Amino acid sequence: MAELARIARPWLLLRSPRQLPMRIASPYLGLGYSGRGVSTRPSKRGGITAGRDRQRDREMQMNAMSSFLLPYTIVPPPLWRFPLSPVTFSKMVWMLAKNRAVAWGSLLGVYFVSMRKKGFGWPLFKANKRSCIPAAKALHVQMSEAVALGDKETLRRICTTELFQTLAGAIDSRPPGVRTEWELVRYDNKLVYPRLTDFRVTYQPGPSGKGMLLIKQAVVSISSVQRLTRYDEANGGQRIPGSERERYMTEHLVLQAGVKDGTFESEPWKIWGTLPEMSYETMRDDTAMYQEAMANNARRGGR
Repeated sequence: MAELARIARPWLLLRSPRQLPMRIASPYLGLGYSGRGVSTRPSKRGGITAGRDRQRDREMQMNAMSSFLLPYTIVPPPLWRFPLSPVTFSKMVWMLAKNRAVAWGSLLGVYFVSMRKKGFGWPLFKANKRSCIPAAKALHVQMSEAVALGDKETLRRICTTELFQTLAGAIDSRPPGVRTEWELVRYDNKLVYPRLTDFRVTYQPGPSGKGMLLIKQAVVSISSVQRLTRYDEANGGQRIPGSERERYMTEHLVLQAGVKDGTFESEPWKIWGTLPEMSYETMRDDTAMYQEAMANNARRGGR
Protein backbone atom coordinates (compact mmCIF):
# COMPACT_ATOMS: atom_id res chain seq x y z
CA MET A 1 0.00 0.00 0.00
CA ALA A 2 1.36 3.36 -1.01
CA GLU A 3 2.01 5.72 1.90
CA LEU A 4 0.64 9.17 1.05
CA ALA A 5 2.70 11.36 3.34
CA ARG A 6 1.30 14.76 4.25
CA ILE A 7 2.57 17.39 6.71
CA ALA A 8 -0.52 17.52 8.88
CA ARG A 9 0.37 20.41 11.17
CA PRO A 10 1.56 23.61 9.41
CA TRP A 11 2.43 25.40 12.64
CA LEU A 12 5.26 22.90 13.15
CA LEU A 13 7.02 24.64 10.27
CA LEU A 14 7.51 27.63 12.55
CA ARG A 15 10.01 25.66 14.56
CA SER A 16 13.67 25.16 13.72
CA PRO A 17 14.42 22.28 11.29
CA ARG A 18 16.17 20.24 13.98
CA GLN A 19 13.07 20.29 16.14
CA LEU A 20 10.63 19.64 13.32
CA PRO A 21 8.50 16.57 14.07
CA MET A 22 6.47 15.40 11.08
CA ARG A 23 2.93 14.11 11.28
CA ILE A 24 2.15 11.55 8.60
CA ALA A 25 -1.40 10.98 7.44
CA SER A 26 -2.79 7.47 7.54
CA PRO A 27 -2.29 5.36 4.40
CA TYR A 28 -4.94 5.86 1.77
CA LEU A 29 -5.71 3.41 -0.99
CA GLY A 30 -2.96 1.29 -2.51
CA LEU A 31 -3.99 2.23 -6.03
CA GLY A 32 -0.51 3.45 -6.94
CA TYR A 33 1.06 0.03 -6.38
CA SER A 34 4.69 -0.47 -7.26
CA GLY A 35 7.38 -2.69 -5.86
CA ARG A 36 9.59 0.39 -5.62
CA GLY A 37 7.07 2.34 -3.53
CA VAL A 38 5.79 5.83 -4.27
CA SER A 39 7.78 7.96 -6.68
CA THR A 40 7.29 11.71 -6.74
CA ARG A 41 9.23 12.22 -9.95
CA PRO A 42 7.11 13.26 -12.94
CA SER A 43 6.85 10.89 -15.86
CA LYS A 44 8.94 11.66 -18.93
CA ARG A 45 6.92 13.43 -21.58
CA GLY A 46 8.07 15.41 -24.54
CA GLY A 47 7.03 18.47 -26.48
CA ILE A 48 4.05 20.68 -25.73
CA THR A 49 2.42 18.29 -23.22
CA ALA A 50 5.38 18.37 -20.85
CA GLY A 51 5.58 22.16 -21.13
CA ARG A 52 1.91 22.55 -20.27
CA ASP A 53 2.27 20.19 -17.32
CA ARG A 54 5.22 22.17 -15.97
CA GLN A 55 3.30 25.43 -16.34
CA ARG A 56 0.27 23.99 -14.52
CA ASP A 57 2.52 22.66 -11.76
CA ARG A 58 4.07 26.10 -11.26
CA GLU A 59 0.61 27.68 -11.04
CA MET A 60 -0.50 25.06 -8.52
CA GLN A 61 2.60 25.62 -6.40
CA MET A 62 1.62 29.28 -6.03
CA ASN A 63 -1.51 28.13 -4.21
CA ALA A 64 0.17 25.43 -2.13
CA MET A 65 0.44 27.59 0.98
CA SER A 66 -3.35 27.73 1.28
CA SER A 67 -3.74 23.94 1.58
CA PHE A 68 -2.33 23.47 5.08
CA LEU A 69 -4.46 21.65 7.59
CA LEU A 70 -6.24 24.23 9.74
CA PRO A 71 -5.10 24.58 13.36
CA TYR A 72 -6.90 22.53 16.03
CA THR A 73 -8.30 20.05 13.49
CA ILE A 74 -9.13 16.83 15.34
CA VAL A 75 -10.48 13.35 14.64
CA PRO A 76 -11.67 12.08 18.04
CA PRO A 77 -12.39 8.38 18.54
CA PRO A 78 -15.93 7.10 19.13
CA LEU A 79 -17.16 7.41 22.70
CA TRP A 80 -16.67 3.70 23.41
CA ARG A 81 -12.94 4.08 22.65
CA PHE A 82 -12.40 6.98 25.02
CA PRO A 83 -9.84 6.43 27.82
CA LEU A 84 -11.05 4.14 30.60
CA SER A 85 -9.44 6.22 33.32
CA PRO A 86 -12.05 8.64 34.77
CA VAL A 87 -9.44 11.39 35.05
CA THR A 88 -8.21 11.01 31.46
CA PHE A 89 -11.80 10.61 30.22
CA SER A 90 -12.77 13.91 31.87
CA LYS A 91 -9.72 15.68 30.46
CA MET A 92 -10.53 14.45 26.96
CA VAL A 93 -14.17 15.58 27.19
CA TRP A 94 -13.02 18.99 28.41
CA MET A 95 -10.45 19.25 25.61
CA LEU A 96 -13.09 18.39 22.99
CA ALA A 97 -15.49 20.95 24.48
CA LYS A 98 -12.85 23.68 24.26
CA ASN A 99 -11.98 22.62 20.71
CA ARG A 100 -15.62 22.86 19.61
CA ALA A 101 -15.95 26.24 21.32
CA VAL A 102 -12.96 27.55 19.36
CA ALA A 103 -14.44 26.26 16.09
CA TRP A 104 -17.83 27.81 16.84
CA GLY A 105 -16.25 31.10 17.86
CA SER A 106 -14.30 31.29 14.62
CA LEU A 107 -17.42 30.45 12.60
CA LEU A 108 -19.48 33.12 14.36
CA GLY A 109 -16.70 35.63 13.74
CA VAL A 110 -16.81 34.93 10.00
CA TYR A 111 -20.61 35.29 10.03
CA PHE A 112 -20.27 38.67 11.71
CA VAL A 113 -17.55 39.89 9.32
CA SER A 114 -19.65 38.88 6.31
CA MET A 115 -22.71 40.87 7.39
CA ARG A 116 -23.77 43.64 5.05
CA LYS A 117 -23.65 47.33 5.94
CA LYS A 118 -20.89 47.17 8.54
CA GLY A 119 -22.44 44.58 10.80
CA PHE A 120 -26.14 44.81 9.95
CA GLY A 121 -28.20 42.45 7.82
CA TRP A 122 -27.93 38.77 6.97
CA PRO A 123 -24.41 37.34 6.72
CA LEU A 124 -23.13 36.64 3.23
CA PHE A 125 -21.14 33.60 4.33
CA LYS A 126 -22.94 30.24 4.30
CA ALA A 127 -21.39 27.24 6.05
CA ASN A 128 -23.61 24.69 4.23
CA LYS A 129 -22.64 21.87 6.57
CA ARG A 130 -25.35 19.64 5.13
CA SER A 131 -23.48 19.48 1.84
CA CYS A 132 -20.25 18.20 3.41
CA ILE A 133 -21.16 14.50 3.61
CA PRO A 134 -22.62 14.17 0.07
CA ALA A 135 -19.65 16.10 -1.32
CA ALA A 136 -17.16 13.91 0.56
CA LYS A 137 -18.78 10.69 -0.66
CA ALA A 138 -18.79 11.89 -4.26
CA LEU A 139 -15.19 13.15 -4.17
CA HIS A 140 -14.03 9.97 -2.42
CA VAL A 141 -15.39 7.85 -5.28
CA GLN A 142 -14.09 10.23 -7.96
CA MET A 143 -10.59 10.27 -6.50
CA SER A 144 -10.39 6.49 -6.05
CA GLU A 145 -11.61 5.83 -9.58
CA ALA A 146 -9.30 8.48 -11.03
CA VAL A 147 -6.24 6.98 -9.32
CA ALA A 148 -7.20 3.52 -10.57
CA LEU A 149 -7.63 4.81 -14.13
CA GLY A 150 -4.58 7.08 -14.00
CA ASP A 151 -6.79 10.10 -14.70
CA LYS A 152 -4.52 12.95 -13.62
CA GLU A 153 -6.76 15.71 -14.94
CA THR A 154 -9.58 14.67 -12.61
CA LEU A 155 -7.14 14.43 -9.71
CA ARG A 156 -5.76 17.89 -10.51
CA ARG A 157 -9.30 19.27 -10.38
CA ILE A 158 -10.51 17.66 -7.14
CA CYS A 159 -7.33 17.45 -5.02
CA THR A 160 -5.12 20.05 -3.38
CA THR A 161 -1.70 20.63 -4.87
CA GLU A 162 0.37 18.41 -2.60
CA LEU A 163 -2.07 15.49 -2.69
CA PHE A 164 -2.27 15.68 -6.48
CA GLN A 165 1.51 15.56 -6.79
CA THR A 166 1.71 12.54 -4.49
CA LEU A 167 -1.05 10.66 -6.32
CA ALA A 168 0.46 11.54 -9.71
CA GLY A 169 3.76 10.13 -8.48
CA ALA A 170 1.99 6.95 -7.37
CA ILE A 171 0.47 6.61 -10.84
CA ASP A 172 3.83 7.15 -12.55
CA SER A 173 5.45 4.49 -10.36
CA ARG A 174 3.19 1.69 -11.56
CA PRO A 175 4.73 -1.12 -13.56
CA PRO A 176 3.84 -0.89 -17.26
CA GLY A 177 1.09 -3.07 -18.66
CA VAL A 178 -0.91 -3.31 -15.45
CA ARG A 179 -4.45 -1.96 -15.27
CA THR A 180 -6.07 -1.28 -11.90
CA GLU A 181 -9.80 -1.42 -11.18
CA TRP A 182 -11.35 0.06 -8.02
CA GLU A 183 -14.90 -0.62 -6.86
CA LEU A 184 -16.96 0.66 -3.96
CA VAL A 185 -18.77 -2.47 -2.81
CA ARG A 186 -20.93 -0.80 -0.17
CA TYR A 187 -20.96 1.65 2.70
CA ASP A 188 -20.51 -0.03 6.06
CA ASN A 189 -21.50 0.60 9.70
CA LYS A 190 -24.32 2.90 8.62
CA LEU A 191 -25.50 3.62 12.17
CA VAL A 192 -22.29 5.56 12.82
CA TYR A 193 -20.95 6.55 9.38
CA PRO A 194 -20.73 8.70 7.37
CA ARG A 195 -20.56 11.61 9.77
CA LEU A 196 -19.18 15.14 9.90
CA THR A 197 -16.32 14.72 12.37
CA ASP A 198 -14.91 18.24 12.31
CA PHE A 199 -15.81 21.56 10.71
CA ARG A 200 -14.06 24.89 10.96
CA VAL A 201 -13.39 28.06 9.01
CA THR A 202 -10.56 30.49 9.58
CA TYR A 203 -8.13 32.87 7.90
CA GLN A 204 -4.76 31.52 6.78
CA PRO A 205 -1.71 33.27 5.25
CA GLY A 206 -1.84 33.46 1.47
CA PRO A 207 0.86 32.33 -0.99
CA SER A 208 4.29 33.74 -0.11
CA GLY A 209 2.75 35.20 3.05
CA LYS A 210 0.87 37.91 1.12
CA GLY A 211 -2.54 38.70 2.56
CA MET A 212 -4.96 36.36 4.28
CA LEU A 213 -7.22 33.74 2.74
CA LEU A 214 -10.47 32.49 4.26
CA ILE A 215 -10.48 28.67 4.24
CA LYS A 216 -13.40 26.37 4.99
CA GLN A 217 -12.55 22.83 6.07
CA ALA A 218 -14.54 19.69 6.86
CA VAL A 219 -13.48 16.25 8.06
CA VAL A 220 -15.94 13.54 7.01
CA SER A 221 -15.57 9.99 8.33
CA ILE A 222 -16.58 7.25 5.90
CA SER A 223 -16.74 3.50 6.53
CA SER A 224 -16.90 1.33 3.43
CA VAL A 225 -16.01 -1.96 1.79
CA GLN A 226 -13.75 -1.49 -1.24
CA ARG A 227 -12.45 -3.90 -3.84
CA LEU A 228 -9.18 -3.49 -5.73
CA THR A 229 -8.27 -5.70 -8.71
CA ARG A 230 -5.34 -5.65 -11.14
CA TYR A 231 -5.25 -6.89 -14.73
CA ASP A 232 -2.34 -7.80 -16.99
CA GLU A 233 -2.81 -5.97 -20.30
CA ALA A 234 0.13 -7.82 -21.83
CA ASN A 235 -1.76 -11.08 -21.24
CA GLY A 236 -5.02 -10.11 -22.89
CA GLY A 237 -6.30 -8.10 -19.94
CA GLN A 238 -6.64 -11.14 -17.70
CA ARG A 239 -6.92 -10.69 -13.98
CA ILE A 240 -3.66 -11.15 -12.12
CA PRO A 241 -4.07 -14.15 -9.79
CA GLY A 242 -4.31 -13.12 -6.16
CA SER A 243 -4.55 -9.42 -6.97
CA GLU A 244 -8.19 -8.99 -5.96
CA ARG A 245 -8.45 -7.56 -2.47
CA GLU A 246 -11.55 -6.58 -0.54
CA ARG A 247 -11.05 -4.31 2.44
CA TYR A 248 -13.15 -2.84 5.21
CA MET A 249 -11.92 0.73 5.61
CA THR A 250 -12.74 3.69 7.84
CA GLU A 251 -11.32 6.89 6.37
CA HIS A 252 -11.38 10.41 7.75
CA LEU A 253 -11.44 12.52 4.59
CA VAL A 254 -10.34 16.15 4.84
CA LEU A 255 -12.00 18.61 2.46
CA GLN A 256 -10.99 22.23 1.96
CA ALA A 257 -12.54 25.10 0.03
CA GLY A 258 -11.48 28.68 -0.39
CA VAL A 259 -13.96 31.47 0.35
CA LYS A 260 -13.93 34.48 -1.99
CA ASP A 261 -13.16 37.81 -0.42
CA GLY A 262 -16.00 40.32 -0.60
CA THR A 263 -18.75 37.98 -1.78
CA PHE A 264 -17.95 35.20 0.75
CA GLU A 265 -18.93 32.59 -1.83
CA SER A 266 -17.32 29.19 -1.32
CA GLU A 267 -15.24 27.61 -4.04
CA PRO A 268 -15.71 23.89 -4.86
CA TRP A 269 -14.48 21.42 -2.26
CA LYS A 270 -11.09 19.80 -2.81
CA ILE A 271 -9.62 16.77 -1.07
CA TRP A 272 -6.70 17.61 1.22
CA GLY A 273 -6.06 14.00 2.22
CA THR A 274 -6.89 11.75 5.15
CA LEU A 275 -6.14 11.84 8.87
CA PRO A 276 -5.82 9.06 11.44
CA GLU A 277 -8.08 8.82 14.45
CA MET A 278 -6.50 10.73 17.33
CA SER A 279 -5.98 9.65 20.91
CA TYR A 280 -6.12 11.92 23.94
CA GLU A 281 -2.31 12.03 24.03
CA THR A 282 -2.12 13.02 20.35
CA MET A 283 -4.61 15.87 20.74
CA ARG A 284 -2.91 17.05 23.93
CA ASP A 285 0.55 17.06 22.34
CA ASP A 286 -0.68 18.77 19.15
CA THR A 287 -2.34 21.53 21.16
CA ALA A 288 0.79 22.04 23.25
CA MET A 289 3.03 22.20 20.16
CA TYR A 290 0.72 24.67 18.45
CA GLN A 291 0.62 26.95 21.47
CA GLU A 292 4.40 26.73 21.85
CA ALA A 293 4.95 27.53 18.16
CA MET A 294 2.60 30.52 18.31
CA ALA A 295 4.32 31.83 21.44
CA ASN A 296 7.76 31.48 19.83
CA ASN A 297 6.52 33.19 16.68
CA ALA A 298 5.07 36.07 18.72
CA ARG A 299 8.36 36.52 20.57
CA ARG A 300 10.30 36.61 17.30
CA GLY A 301 7.85 39.11 15.85
CA GLY A 302 8.20 41.39 18.85
CA ARG A 303 11.95 41.71 18.48
